[in-house]
Amino acid sequence: MYAVGENFEYMIEDEERDMSVVGDIMMFGDEYLIGEDLDGKRYVFIYREDEEIVELVDEEDEASDILDNWEDEYYAGGTNIGDWDDDSYYEREDKITTGSEETEEYFEEEDYSEIEEDVDSFISGLMGD
Repeated sequence: MYAVGENFEYMIEDEERDMSVVGDIMMFGDEYLIGEDLDGKRYVFIYREDEEIVELVDEEDEASDILDNWEDEYYAGGTNIGDWDDDSYYEREDKITTGSEETEEYFEEEDYSEIEEDVDSFISGLMGD
């Protein structure tokens, strides 16, 4: 029903709160949404597909277990999908691997001033200068 990044409003303790979906998880055969309000407090909701509604999980222990599992699996302790600050990622971009075990480094250097001149003359030609 809701995807990560979508927002919805939900009445909690007689106060309507804006929720942002920060995650979802399937557990116990049910789909749960992790919502975060504007204050950064997280809530667990169950999505009832047959009724197409979202309900707050009131039982604190159940909500805590679901939130802990989501954090372990997806949020904090999940699979590392990349570290953009990791220099070895960028080092791989500067190497060519041949069929053998040897690795040859390469660095391309281009004279961009020549390219800019070519582009300028091309544009001038199109405009009829």
